[in-house]
Amino acid sequence: MRGGMSGFVSPRYDLNHGKQPRKVYIVASSYRSGSTYLCHCLWETGVMGAPWEYLNHENDLRVMALRLGASNVVDYFTKLLACRTSRNGVFGVKAHFHHFEAALKTFPGMLKAIPPVQFISINRRDKIAQAVSMAKSIQTNAWLSLSRPKRTPLFYSADFIEACLEEINAQAQGWIQWFAAHNVEPFHVDYEDLLADPRRTVSDILALMEVVQDEPDRIVLPKVERQADGTNADWIARYKADAELDHGTMRAAPAATRYESNMAQ
Repeated sequence: MRGGMSGFVSPRYDLNHGKQPRKVYIVASSYRSGSTYLCHCLWETGVMGAPWEYLNHENDLRVMALRLGASNVVDYFTKLLACRTSRNGVFGVKAHFHHFEAALKTFPGMLKAIPPVQFISINRRDKIAQAVSMAKSIQTNAWLSLSRPKRTPLFYSADFIEACLEEINAQAQGWIQWFAAHNVEPFHVDYEDLLADPRRTVSDILALMEVVQDEPDRIVLPKVERQADGTNADWIARYKADAELDHGTMRAAPAATRYESNMAQ
């Protein structure tokens, strides 16, 4: 489902310091939560490693493992850390919950094989906009502004958007339950706040990781832009109208309410 995303696992983005990390963080995300933009901002600092979807078994993990010539999962992580840890010893990865869960099943000792992990949880308050973005990206197969979208007619479907909303909330709920079960308190980022003031969000995370004064790597990344357009706005309005007609209330409200109430606990 994530075609065209393997560009960031190219050797041109390796850091090649050959060192194991002293600090590790995981950006805990769901589809279209703003995690790519956040990781792009962190990567560009030169002191936060090269955060990408290295646990995505549907795409980037397979591409990266093949490129590194990894013979098994332990070999994969050893070689990955060696080429994607920044000069100051920081390694980052972003993961949707189902990718993270699958990685733990494949490599149960993953979290014990690296330094204690700082989790950074990114949430998007507007769940309907997030679901619409997911529905559109599935149709175009363009999950990043750098990807070339499929030239197929886009179609609006309230049921399709609702299915995307359910998947988004399931991923978010998965993270909430895992954090609770493992007594983990993540650092929270809201996409809307990140978009409004990315420098402040990045600055807060650099302070959290205690890397503000570290010597940065020289990083050159392609520019990542927002993909929302008039289609997104139209589908959001149509979905809200359809939900009100179908149920007399927002069909998205129960799922969104469950998510927000759990986040507050």
